[in-house]
Amino acid sequence: MTTPIDQELVRPVILIGASNLAQAFPLVVNGLREGLREPLTVLAALGHGRSYGLRSRVPGRTLPGIVQCGLWRALSQHGPNCLPPLAAVTDIGNDLVYGVTVPNLLAWVDTCLDRLAEQGSEIVLMSLPMASIERLPPWKFELLRRAFFPAHRIAWPVLRERALRVHEELQRLAKTYGVRLIEPAAAWYGFDPIHILRRRQPAVWRELFSQWPAWDRSASMAYPPLSESLRLRALRPAERDLFGCRQTTPQPVLLRDRFTLSLY
Repeated sequence: MTTPIDQELVRPVILIGASNLAQAFPLVVNGLREGLREPLTVLAALGHGRSYGLRSRVPGRTLPGIVQCGLWRALSQHGPNCLPPLAAVTDIGNDLVYGVTVPNLLAWVDTCLDRLAEQGSEIVLMSLPMASIERLPPWKFELLRRAFFPAHRIAWPVLRERALRVHEELQRLAKTYGVRLIEPAAAWYGFDPIHILRRRQPAVWRELFSQWPAWDRSASMAYPPLSESLRLRALRPAERDLFGCRQTTPQPVLLRDRFTLSLY
């Protein structure tokens, strides 16, 4: 099947992450529209506390694991009018706090990279923030664990050792798949060692997206107006449980000229 020469090709963009992607999502969407000139169809799997392979729960809300969500089916259905996808794989680490073993977590990440590679994706992979984690004292870890993951108990020495192993294995996976690996800098973080400071977010996501050859490095990276940020944050994913009620939402949830957005 051929594509008419007067039909502009669409660029799929796949975004995978958890809290950092969720916190910066309006910035990310606005930046993508500035930095990529072709029509975009964005497929995103994100959410606070999101797991790569488990159903993740935060107060009042449950989401499916990333490897089980509908993003992959949607990606496989893109037709011949699409350019090779661009993908960002971020926020790897929540599962360690949930007690997931290193081999299981790496298998889930490997599955994501394999599925993206099958589609010919240009992939950027963000590693664990080891520079920030390494300077974390045990008392602060316990304080943050109780604040962010109160239902999960894991000893700091165990978590640190597992994080180091994952960090090392991500380097191997990056070489295996030929993907660009970003090592988070300690300066990206403050008291909280895993969530990027808001003032650093524009530079961080610009660095991430600049790894894609198609990205316009002169493009601005800024938050949209507050009304647009609130609109983006209110959009519903394809599947979630909210306060015990099952919700399903047809995708895409946002359709604009030269831009569509689907959440999973």
